[in-house]
Amino acid sequence: MKKNLILFSIFLFLPFSYIYSEPFELSDRQNEMLSSLPADQRENIIQKMTQADQLNKDLESAFQEFDTTTTRPKETLMSEEERKDYEKKSRNWIFGYELFSSSPTTFAPATDIPVSDDYVLGPGDEISFQTYGNTNLQASLFISRNGDVVLPKLGPVSLVGLTFKEAKELLEKKVSSELIGSEAYVSLGTLRTITIYILGEAYQPGSYKVSSLSTITNALFVSGGVDKMGSVRNIQIRRGGKTHHTFDLYKLLLEGDTSQDIQLQQGDAIFIPLLNKKARVNGSFRRPHLFEILEKDTIQDLIYYAGGLKKEAELKGKLELTRLNIDGIEVTEFKTSDNNLLNLKVNDGDELSAQFDSTLFGGLVELQGEFKYPGFYNIRKHEKISEVIRRAGGFTDLAYAHGAFFTRVSVAEQQRLSFERNADYIEESIANSLTSPSLVPTSGDAFTAVSSLIQRLRDLDPVGRQVITADPLKIKSDPKLDFTMQDGDRLIIPSRPTQITVVGEVINPSSLTFDANASLEDYIVSVGGFKDSAEENGIFVLLPNGETKEASRLGRLRKTTAIIIPGSTIVVPREAKPFEWLYLAATITPILSDVALAAASLSAINNR
Repeated sequence: MKKNLILFSIFLFLPFSYIYSEPFELSDRQNEMLSSLPADQRENIIQKMTQADQLNKDLESAFQEFDTTTTRPKETLMSEEERKDYEKKSRNWIFGYELFSSSPTTFAPATDIPVSDDYVLGPGDEISFQTYGNTNLQASLFISRNGDVVLPKLGPVSLVGLTFKEAKELLEKKVSSELIGSEAYVSLGTLRTITIYILGEAYQPGSYKVSSLSTITNALFVSGGVDKMGSVRNIQIRRGGKTHHTFDLYKLLLEGDTSQDIQLQQGDAIFIPLLNKKARVNGSFRRPHLFEILEKDTIQDLIYYAGGLKKEAELKGKLELTRLNIDGIEVTEFKTSDNNLLNLKVNDGDELSAQFDSTLFGGLVELQGEFKYPGFYNIRKHEKISEVIRRAGGFTDLAYAHGAFFTRVSVAEQQRLSFERNADYIEESIANSLTSPSLVPTSGDAFTAVSSLIQRLRDLDPVGRQVITADPLKIKSDPKLDFTMQDGDRLIIPSRPTQITVVGEVINPSSLTFDANASLEDYIVSVGGFKDSAEENGIFVLLPNGETKEASRLGRLRKTTAIIIPGSTIVVPREAKPFEWLYLAATITPILSDVALAAASLSAINNR
């Protein structure tokens, strides 16, 4: 019906939609074909193509908007503040209520599914009746209001109240006895619609027309389910003024048991009583929630409803029952092995919490490279790096402990914030320079270079490298080096390198074979020397463990090989001269060093 109304609306307002529709775009092929036609014909055809295109768009839009489900109005179109308020309120909704957050706008029962033999026939059901043999008859008959069907040559037969199996047996027996030499074939056609009532604490109480195959859950979904104060475990089916059946939704949700989800009959009333008792489960459970409880439920049942304990609570944890008594709040601690408390009946308002030893799990770390057993390791709280290395079997014979590459999530975040602050600082410096009375005219290239640097600072994704000592002998001799591991830490131990890498403002940045007799200048000469843009006084060396040494501060060591060890990276930064402003140059120079260091760190980790 809704689709018909939509289509009617489209055709009713079709002339107006053409006036305001977007122009129809023709392809090159269509333009070529239309160009051979007279102008008036071409105009008419284009108009018709436009109308057809607009109609297709309207139809597509109409059918896309048509949905067979609707979300409860109170839970849609919320602002962020309303959503937070909704989440706060939903904390007091019992488990099972959220199942009905959306419900069908229509309930279109499947008519092509098999009907069970115990289906009870009633007025409005269609019987497909056929005989073959000496007498051939065929008819589709509806059961009348008085419960009869009138069979050709056989007369009326009462079928109301019989099961489908009983009706088949009755008709087959009647044909075989009254039409000698003939047999009957009986099946069901269209099924009747029944009227049921949904009452009590329902989301939308009232009368509903549903298929005769409908079950309790079908009807609940049609009506939007249970309201916030309604019970989901004591749903009653009233038939003939008496309680015929009680439905517990938890049996379906937690066990997949559909045996209680019975078929409804004409005039049935689904009565949803008020929620009586509830208890909350918090902490280290697989499904912490607020649950409806029955009179017979125990603490063990409540744990079952919550999906059981998480592993950490099972291994080394405690349970805590909070109960409100006449004398006040009573808190009881117990273990999962305490059967006396597990078999204790749950009271309305009870709260069960499960906590685990926080020192048991400290997170997950990764060890890569030259370990005997590299991989991921679950660590305990406050576990030291020496303990984790020992669990990994220690280092292999090829391990180069001085080149340990260690990263930490919190350090990466600090570095990222530092780059963001530097970007903001440069922008502030530009503003100060532009408003300075002693402004020196500058070229557009300088602005481009600074802009590129700011963007690079914002785009950099630092790895979070932290300088550590990983040599077990050094850690043993100095306990201060044995730091605590954290969740997300990563430690890479490379094999002994044989190269020196030169990056930055040199002619040919590359990696060179380590030479124990070569100096820093020798390596730079080997890659072609400096570019014109190089800042020769800002050269620094990134050691394999992440430490940096500025070559300009090494004095006489700059001509020696003391600072150059296998795996080192020589970084030649860019000169700040292109920025032209003395004040801005002073600001940018140290930041360029930071960027170069970050780039060198990324290069180092990518080469492992």
